[in-house]
Amino acid sequence: MVKAKLSGNIAFIPAITGAIISIFFIRTGFAMLFFLLPLGFVGYGWGPKTLWSSLVFAISGNSLLTLFMGLSLQIPGGDMVLEMLFYISMALAFAWIILPIDEKSLSLSGAFRLAIGALVCNMVFLALFTRTFQTPEFQEIIRNQIQLIASIYNIGSSQNMLFEIDSLMDLLWNFIIRGGALFSALAVLFVNRHFSITLIRFFGGPRRDRVFSRFHVHPHIIWLLSFTVILILVSNIFNWTMFGIILSNIMTLCFLMYMAQGLGIIQFYTLKSGFPSFLRFLLPIIFILLLFSPVINFLLLGSIIILGIVENWL
Repeated sequence: MVKAKLSGNIAFIPAITGAIISIFFIRTGFAMLFFLLPLGFVGYGWGPKTLWSSLVFAISGNSLLTLFMGLSLQIPGGDMVLEMLFYISMALAFAWIILPIDEKSLSLSGAFRLAIGALVCNMVFLALFTRTFQTPEFQEIIRNQIQLIASIYNIGSSQNMLFEIDSLMDLLWNFIIRGGALFSALAVLFVNRHFSITLIRFFGGPRRDRVFSRFHVHPHIIWLLSFTVILILVSNIFNWTMFGIILSNIMTLCFLMYMAQGLGIIQFYTLKSGFPSFLRFLLPIIFILLLFSPVINFLLLGSIIILGIVENWL
């Protein structure tokens, strides 16, 4: 059983093991979504000192591996640097999020840490995505994936498939630069944090659930959201593209704050003593699974955002 040690000596074996698994995950298909999970397990299981040691091993190992593979495959230096920065920013933001909240220099709540961490990672991800999306190799990979999904669900015909793929490529590009990257960064941080907590609790670690129940959105944010939506409509009318992109990211951030408040309301009731323990354990897992379900995820997130907005008016 894992015993959480939030202070004490560095446990080098867990630190090195977590770093190796994290590097392996980020380069392994679907598992790359959970590349922060091993670091979270180390942090919650053995404390901050071991977590920082694991970060040093992971960042150093991933950077060296990226450099070696980049030189072998003749990848441009700029791409290698952005790939390194992406891992570094995500790993450091995640470590900051899961550090003990009662540390004097890091007294921000977990929800605020998630938002700030996602903003930082969003900037690096946008730079990496913008550079990568323009390459023919990446666009070919995306086209092949869209064709595969379309063939599985029997979407479209062979005559209009090319047009549909080009339209979806444009849709993907606009989604990413207009808030999709920010939401994706926050989702990865949140999912890895929750699974880290679930895994450490399975092995006998402490409970850490109160990320959102202490989070409250300032009442004036609703006016910021309202004016942002109006300005987005104006920017679309006058084709102010860059202004619209900035406003879309601000709107996404507002929605994320209200989503955090909505989750806080749900978490408040699930943490009450009379709430069934098995449901308290099961609901977050169901929520994460529904995030990957098309259409359902939009309905779910929309409902939570509305709940967070309504909370300010009650």
